[in-house]
Amino acid sequence: MTRLALAVAVLTLLQERKEPLEITHVELKARRERVLEKLKDGALVLDAGPLSKSPGADANTPIFDFKYLTNYHEDDGVLILVPKRAFLFVADTKVAKERSGCSDVLPRGQFEAVARQILPGFRKIYTKLRQANLDAVKAAAPKAQVQGQALGAELRRMRMVKSPLELRLMRKAADATNRAHLAALGAVKAGVNEGEIQKLVESTFTKEGCDELSFPSIVGSGKNGTILHYMENKEPMAAGTLVVCDIGASIHNYVTDITRTLPVSGKFSAEQRAAYQCVLDAQKAAERLLKPGVTMGQMHQAAAKMFEERKLTDWSYAHSKDGSVRHGLGHHVGMAVHDSDDGSRLEEGAVVTIEPGYYNKEKGWGIRIEDIYLVTKTGFERMSTSPREVEEIEKGMGK
Repeated sequence: MTRLALAVAVLTLLQERKEPLEITHVELKARRERVLEKLKDGALVLDAGPLSKSPGADANTPIFDFKYLTNYHEDDGVLILVPKRAFLFVADTKVAKERSGCSDVLPRGQFEAVARQILPGFRKIYTKLRQANLDAVKAAAPKAQVQGQALGAELRRMRMVKSPLELRLMRKAADATNRAHLAALGAVKAGVNEGEIQKLVESTFTKEGCDELSFPSIVGSGKNGTILHYMENKEPMAAGTLVVCDIGASIHNYVTDITRTLPVSGKFSAEQRAAYQCVLDAQKAAERLLKPGVTMGQMHQAAAKMFEERKLTDWSYAHSKDGSVRHGLGHHVGMAVHDSDDGSRLEEGAVVTIEPGYYNKEKGWGIRIEDIYLVTKTGFERMSTSPREVEEIEKGMGK
């Protein structure tokens, strides 16, 4: 490396270190401008959500869509976007102004009055609103064409592709989670309570600068490892069984999701080892396809085929004979663990998981291996680096 190249590299590194590890006003403004450009023939009005009290995929996304554009959330908040202006209506205007950088941050009670002032000039109004606020928009601009689908769809597409700043936050969360998995690798042994491992994991997150959880930690040993979302974490781990550690640190609302399965006694039995290797090989079969243009369905087919070839379809994630532990091969990750996803082909900049599993309820142990990946121009970057090979795990146990 020449002196000039070295100097440039050092300068770049120093500049990167000075960049704040948080969502900036510049980034938020760019997001708001981009969605306005995509829907440039109208005004946009977005609720903080949720839109419905009923469970379902749409129950949480408005919360994250709102925060994606404002870096702020109040249940009753409303955002109006028009060219060159962003009107944010909340109770805590001071904090919202500091976090969002919106041009106009006003008390929540002024929403209806301001809507009546600015919305009638627009032919179209794109919304994602609860009924009361939707009624207020229609009353404010009775001649406008109010559309309730395009805004949500556009925000889903935007959120699927991460910006460099979003990726910095996600790498921070992934690094903290990788270190927590290493800590668990050294602490798991017969007689230790699942809750002790949970405490160790979450204290590691904090030490690494991530004070938030992506989701409640899952530390399921023995039969608890066959329960997909086991979160009680209160039983002692028995010798000879396995423990599923499904964990994720979070920072500034950006999350990760990484799972490892460990042998409580330090070694896999022959049967456990064969099943574990099948799960890992299924993950790698899907991994080999991962690049822009592929679908999650295509990767699922590759992974499922591995279980079929090994004749382990009885308790696999895709085939389980009682149907109680079936799940998808993976999902998008970002501001939510199961992040915005419209089912389209993957694009460069997307972040997804691949997580096949095998859950033997008859023998009373489960296996899941989950890694998190950034889709790159020609393939992928695996952001989860903690040991996953059988030999690496057995060598690292108790150290």
